[in-house]
Amino acid sequence: MIEIVWVMQAAPDRLADFEKVYSPSGRWVQLFRQAEGYISTGLLPDLETEDRFLVIDRWRDLTSFESFKKRHQTEYDELDRQCEALTIKETRIGIFKS
Repeated sequence: MIEIVWVMQAAPDRLADFEKVYSPSGRWVQLFRQAEGYISTGLLPDLETEDRFLVIDRWRDLTSFESFKKRHQTEYDELDRQCEALTIKETRIGIFKS
């Protein structure tokens, strides 16, 4: 299994929208569920900084994620564009094997 880890700073005035979209039942997960090899997503709020979160996407393997991105690039890019106003900063920490 791999885990793709992001640290994100939500726009303070869009915090509820951010949590809804990036939650384990949100729009990203709805898109990911179309892919074989997708396992789950975790949304972890920072206890010290209200608008800071870790987002962890779990996939069976890197090939599954890359295949998903190739097949759904247009939808992925469109959803990413729609979500731009929800974040101030997004940083991919890395892809980790677990």
